[in-house]
Amino acid sequence: MYSKKPRVSIVMRSYNDIKLIEETLRALEKQTFTDFELWNHDSSSSDGTLEVLLLHNDPSRVFVNDPTDYVPGVILNHAVRLCRGEIIVFLNSDATPANADWLETLISNFDRDKNLGAVFGRQISRSDCRSLFVRDTDRAFGDGSISSRWAHFFSMANSATRRTIAIDFPFETQLKYSEDIEWSLRVKRAGFKIDYIKDATTYHSHNYSLKQCWQRQYGEGKAEAAIFRNGEIDFGFLRYVILPLGMEVIRDVGYCLANFSIGGLIHTLPLRLVQKLGRWQGLRAGLRS
Repeated sequence: MYSKKPRVSIVMRSYNDIKLIEETLRALEKQTFTDFELWNHDSSSSDGTLEVLLLHNDPSRVFVNDPTDYVPGVILNHAVRLCRGEIIVFLNSDATPANADWLETLISNFDRDKNLGAVFGRQISRSDCRSLFVRDTDRAFGDGSISSRWAHFFSMANSATRRTIAIDFPFETQLKYSEDIEWSLRVKRAGFKIDYIKDATTYHSHNYSLKQCWQRQYGEGKAEAAIFRNGEIDFGFLRYVILPLGMEVIRDVGYCLANFSIGGLIHTLPLRLVQKLGRWQGLRAGLRS
């Protein structure tokens, strides 16, 4: 059906993103780099997201999966097998490219470095993002200097890899969280470079409730028990919970005072307690299993 093989294949996962999906798709259509195909994988959205996807993409490149048994690695491996481009870009439907040269910037290093296995771009918060989540996003991304000191960091929401790498290193299908961390760490351990492209920027942020924070942190803690099982992270309660909790609150207070955020000052202690204890409970569950 398609006569020309594209240089890039873009994989986009979505679920009930009607508020942002149109904005993201239109940003893709304005890219200066145009030699790409888009593959959509939607988790049976019920809010009109699927209908918008069908307006912007060929129906033969739009797939629908059942969200009740959703496993990220299963969907991603299926997506990779469909892609025809030599470079595969992963872009969440709610991660909107911030400028027209986003795609060109994201993939530019692949031609210069043959040992480059994967890249991930910067994420910046949307205007409605709550102050502490803005701080978290800036700390994780920004110029990359802070996250570069962590045991390992990667985000698939705005990322790319070679198709050969994605084929040779399929995604783990037992994890429901942090599949991108596990995958990229495995690629790095195999000797390939992972680059952070700070100028390949997308708008991407969430205002999680405390319940959502607990669920996410529990899932990520459980995944960490498997991913960092060789001692890369100290799983002791002091180093895993107490010290990070104290440092987060101290940083939050400084940030909120500097930015006149009363809401952030009120939010910091319950938020950080939920995050750290949720992650600890998930870690314990992961270690037991």
